[in-house]
Amino acid sequence: MTSYGPFAETTARGQTGWIDERRRPILDHLRLMLGHLDGAGKYTYSIWRAKNPESIVVRRQDAGDTFIQAAGSADAMTVEVRLLDSDATGRLYTVGRREAAEGDRVLVPISDERAVRVAPNELFDKEEAAAIFADFYRAEAVSEKYELRELDLSHDQSVQR
Repeated sequence: MTSYGPFAETTARGQTGWIDERRRPILDHLRLMLGHLDGAGKYTYSIWRAKNPESIVVRRQDAGDTFIQAAGSADAMTVEVRLLDSDATGRLYTVGRREAAEGDRVLVPISDERAVRVAPNELFDKEEAAAIFADFYRAEAVSEKYELRELDLSHDQSVQR
């Protein structure tokens, strides 16, 4: 049986499909895809382990329990990851560098109407974000050189632009 996965993506244009490493190395692919984010119409990119890698068709509703996503522009984006804790409960985190979160929060657009505020240490360009995504692709984890700030999903995380 042919396997198309295991990882799928939703591009900045909203297209969903399998990630195919035969076309280009994964880091190059991730850098290219994250480079399409422009913060003015193309806001988000995500990858996840899909439940049925034998299906030629992949749909977002076939997503597994974990994912990584970015929003913003190629020069200034936030990265979030959903991971399972020890009791298999999914938790959503914002990824940040292990440095003091000094300075004013930065507004990052996630759609035409909404934006999220992140600390300066939680803002990445496409190069650093691609490395974070590549780690997730290889291990479904974020490198220990980064810290994770859990998001309180009982409150709206975005604001009106």
